[in-house]
Amino acid sequence: MLINTVLMFLRELLPLFLLLATLLVWHRSRWQRFILLFSFPAVLMLALFSSNMLWISEQLDGFGLELLYSLLYTGCFVLLCMATAKRAVAMQLSAFACACLLSINGSNLLLYIWLPTQGNTDPSALLLGMALGVGIGSSIAVLWYYLLTELQQWRMLSYRLLLSLLGVRQLMMASALLIQSDWLPAGPQLWQTGQWLPEQSELGFFLQALMGYEATPVLSQGLAYTAGLGLLLWCSRNLQNNIRSAQ
Repeated sequence: MLINTVLMFLRELLPLFLLLATLLVWHRSRWQRFILLFSFPAVLMLALFSSNMLWISEQLDGFGLELLYSLLYTGCFVLLCMATAKRAVAMQLSAFACACLLSINGSNLLLYIWLPTQGNTDPSALLLGMALGVGIGSSIAVLWYYLLTELQQWRMLSYRLLLSLLGVRQLMMASALLIQSDWLPAGPQLWQTGQWLPEQSELGFFLQALMGYEATPVLSQGLAYTAGLGLLLWCSRNLQNNIRSAQ
């Protein structure tokens, strides 16, 4: 139970923590305002979705929750594209992008905590697992923040690339949900890398949180990933000037 809780919290929170740390490097001179802009819509959306989870899941032939999540993932990607291209509202858009991601991951964590099977579980084990998952994710995010701070000063292209990978990861997650719901054709499998880089390994786990790594991607995912990465890199072509003006 303890290990499952740690892995669950780490799986859900690590992508959010990485994105937050990356955007805080951008908006570090006004980080208090960024956190405020992120927190209010995130809490509001999380409360709205969690209180209507059962009703949402029953819509659209039982795929309402998957389609809502895919919409939020796509919205997160679109907001990041707009944030990197529009300097005037970059902070607001990037904060709302994080709020979209938190509403997904937070809802999943609440569902996990509220599962009927958790009723017979020792509450101390659940709390310890939650604390460990949050602590490990936070530690990785802090290291990630300082790494990106150095990269941003040394080579802006590296920062742009990592931000773009985090953005297109959301598109990868959306496409996986749409394929699962039969709203997007899968197409043939592109490759199989599970033998030498399993998704359950430490590196595979981190790459999934960073860039949406999958060991067996299909054609539609590959096309969406390539198009999304190119679009976000193009939108962020003037990001260095935007960051300097924000600091």
